[in-house]
Amino acid sequence: MKNSKKSFNRGLIVLNKGERIAVISLLSIITIFLGISIFRPEIKLSRKERMAFHNLDSMIAIQEKAMKEQQEQVLISENKIVSEPVSKPKTSSPSYSKPSVNEPPKSNPKPESKSIPILDINTADSTALIDLPQIGQVMASRIHRYRNRLGGFVSLTQLFEVKGMDQDRFETIKPYIVLENNEITKINVNQDEFKTLLRHPYLEYEQVKAIVNHREKKGFINNWEQLQGIVGDVNPLLESYVCY
Repeated sequence: MKNSKKSFNRGLIVLNKGERIAVISLLSIITIFLGISIFRPEIKLSRKERMAFHNLDSMIAIQEKAMKEQQEQVLISENKIVSEPVSKPKTSSPSYSKPSVNEPPKSNPKPESKSIPILDINTADSTALIDLPQIGQVMASRIHRYRNRLGGFVSLTQLFEVKGMDQDRFETIKPYIVLENNEITKINVNQDEFKTLLRHPYLEYEQVKAIVNHREKKGFINNWEQLQGIVGDVNPLLESYVCY
């Protein structure tokens, strides 16, 4: 029995009391350090401290960005200097080329001036009248409408009766207008209706009323002198536009 106990003790490390206390203390310290490293509380910083760390990080990031941009600018300038060849000074050359002996020099063609036609003022429509100098679309329409109310022109000076026609405009178009067609439309003072007579530019309302009253009460009008006595003061050119 004693022999078996001795053999068992030989396989184990036998520690005395002081050694056991030292081993236990060491293990305790290791355990404490492990617990602190695993379960250590987070370090809490104040707001000012967090802002200070944040500003510091921002300043560092800005500085790094500025240094990076500066390095890029240096690289770009170096590459530009290397890539640009040395340009030779340009010699001044004339702005025109000498024409060839076989080819005549080209000349700029002058714009052809539009020829102005000669128009019969009694037959030209408003589209043709626009071709006259200083006669636009509005004036051409006025001339055309007034000619229809008259029944045709018997004199070029009647153009002054058109609204907007003045001496300067008339003198400008005079070389390009003629009056060859003398066929005009006349009004019949004994048969035409009241509104037809009133449409003529040379007759006023009271004058047309006097004509109609005379032919209804006293009979037809026979001549120009009798008509003048009925209507009174009237444009003498009206004689060319009436029939009996």
